[in-house]
Amino acid sequence: MDKIAQYLNQNIVGNVFDKLTIRYAFDGDRSIIKNIPDLIAVPETTDDVRKLLRFANQLANRGTRLPVVVRGNGHDKTGAATTNGMLISTRKLNKIQEIDVRSRLVRVQAGATLGQINSALSLFGLTLPIAAHEHETIGGLISNCYSDDYAVKYGGILNFVDRAEVTLVNGDLLRTEIVSHHALDRKKTGINLENEIYRTIDRLTNDYEAILKRDNKVIDSVGYSTVSLVKNNKTFDLLPLLFSAQGTLGVITEVILHPAVLRPHTHFLMANFKTIRPSIDFMNFTKNLKPLMVNIYDNRILKTAVENGKKPQIFPHRFGAGYTVLVGFDDKPRTAKKKIRECLDFLPESIRVVAEDNDNTNDFAEFHNAVTNFLNSSKGERAPIVDDTFVSSEHLAKFITELEQLENDFDVELPFFGSFTSNNYSVRPDIKFDQISGRQFALKFIQAYAKLVEEHEGSITGGGPEGCVKALALKLPEKELELFKEIKQVFDPNNILGSDIKTGAHNVTTIRRLRANYNHGIITK
Repeated sequence: MDKIAQYLNQNIVGNVFDKLTIRYAFDGDRSIIKNIPDLIAVPETTDDVRKLLRFANQLANRGTRLPVVVRGNGHDKTGAATTNGMLISTRKLNKIQEIDVRSRLVRVQAGATLGQINSALSLFGLTLPIAAHEHETIGGLISNCYSDDYAVKYGGILNFVDRAEVTLVNGDLLRTEIVSHHALDRKKTGINLENEIYRTIDRLTNDYEAILKRDNKVIDSVGYSTVSLVKNNKTFDLLPLLFSAQGTLGVITEVILHPAVLRPHTHFLMANFKTIRPSIDFMNFTKNLKPLMVNIYDNRILKTAVENGKKPQIFPHRFGAGYTVLVGFDDKPRTAKKKIRECLDFLPESIRVVAEDNDNTNDFAEFHNAVTNFLNSSKGERAPIVDDTFVSSEHLAKFITELEQLENDFDVELPFFGSFTSNNYSVRPDIKFDQISGRQFALKFIQAYAKLVEEHEGSITGGGPEGCVKALALKLPEKELELFKEIKQVFDPNNILGSDIKTGAHNVTTIRRLRANYNHGIITK
């Protein structure tokens, strides 16, 4: 056993592994990056995490770098959960420690999954209304902070975290809290890392006030842009900085959540359109009805699923060119049905539309499975290289028209899908990563797609952070990059936490780590 692994095993309750077969099992997330870690650490307590980070930081102080990343269940799509150093897995930090029904608060460890939490909360009539895979960990949801399909109505994960406990790079614990500006002055007094963080972030919010308060309609998860939410006229809270930080500022170990009241069953309606303009007109109408979600799918996605045997009765016998819109209302049954009737009255008779009833509920439940089927149906791989892209509703029609031109330029089909309410869209080109030409295609495509999005005043990091994959196409303004680097520097002076992602991403390093094999795990949205 490696001497470092042996030393760490003597000092933590959990385990540190250096066996090659175990390291191979953690060599990638859901992205196109492959990176074999030197060590796999599986802590069982917060104190374990503190010792692991303190050790890595002390090594760096002596001139030896051991890069560190934290990983939940490997659902990251941007390469942020991979490293050639030490990978800390939160799989055993998965306890639901306390549920306070009266205050509607729940305390969980960072490795607890969305499905696990919601199963426990449902017994008390509570839920986290987040449209994400049930195996995503709460730490991962915070670190990536994707704009999910329900986010417009419920605010996403950002809206449900009350406080968080974070292990800083030197092993100290930081517990976030909302403080007054008077209390902030006390937080800034002292010589430890937490004091320095409070001093620096307060200074940065003043020094870069013009950047943080500029009027920008594009929601963006790039860098540490959530620093704009840290300070207001009355209070100061470091918590927002953790969202979309991808574990580069510290390791989240415990979270206090403020869940929502469990909502009624969601009632759905599906409509098929031959062209994009009437699709957008209908979706704009439904937005005024305050739906849970409004999703749109290129019909080629559903056609592929039908060809592969997924044939819910609500699907037409044949899918022609066009788009399918899926609308969901989670109001009380009578209200939901009234809104569905309004949708039916709005649509012309020429539009094929199916509303949920007692006989077709299971067919609507299969709708998501049809999308999953498409994502796993290719000669190569439908990797999420440009998922979670922001394009406003005003630009969507023209964007789709020019996306068709991109299909012709690259000679590849680019059926898109996404949320009209959050303006968050994805395309999954079929790429053969086992061929050099396929990997070269991926690099060129990311650049071209990012350019197209930018031309339509969108952002490829509008619905999720950059990691190292989307960073291939990012060119941040100098002042913005300067701000982000200062934030990173105060939290992680030796740059050991996720050192190759976000502000530390390098194109050459990322390109070298593109994987040549297929991702054999099931691809989910």
